[in-house]
Amino acid sequence: MMFFNPRLLLPAPLILLFAGCAEVDSNLRQGPPVAAAEPTVHSDFEDLLDFGANLAAMNAQGRSETCRGLAKRHKETPDKTITLQLMTGRLLSDACGDIPKILDELASIPPESYADDRTRRLVAIHTEALKRINSANKKISSLERKQKSVQNVLDAKDTAGTKKTESHLLREKLEAIRSMEKQLDETGDAK
Repeated sequence: MMFFNPRLLLPAPLILLFAGCAEVDSNLRQGPPVAAAEPTVHSDFEDLLDFGANLAAMNAQGRSETCRGLAKRHKETPDKTITLQLMTGRLLSDACGDIPKILDELASIPPESYADDRTRRLVAIHTEALKRINSANKKISSLERKQKSVQNVLDAKDTAGTKKTESHLLREKLEAIRSMEKQLDETGDAK
């Protein structure tokens, strides 16, 4: 026959309590359950960033060759991705095309066609940079035209001054010749 021993029951709840706490403690040490990582989506932003970084790492000749190839592909089959690459490339190389043309093409791309907000912001930044470069180029061209105009005026004055100097010298020579003729005539008449 089995006897009921109350001393044996006393440790049982303590054992169960410790076992439960140990289970809770081990779950806390592991941290909250981690959700499965979402697949990363490669956006236009990363593509443009990679393209720009690769182009920046090239020498001037490599950039020019890359830009000429892009321009040729874009002429054959116009594409938003190539337009964005030309935009990025034009910041680094003149060979990537005509700024006003690139700006027109960028303006024709609807903002909602970009994959994400970062791409829209990058395009906005690059667009403003291209506008500044274009403005600076116009100012430089204007100054170069003015410089050529001033140089032409100076050259004309210099030429006129040279002609005046030459004509003055010719007059002096002519007068010297006349004076010598006169002297010869006088000495010839004296004989």
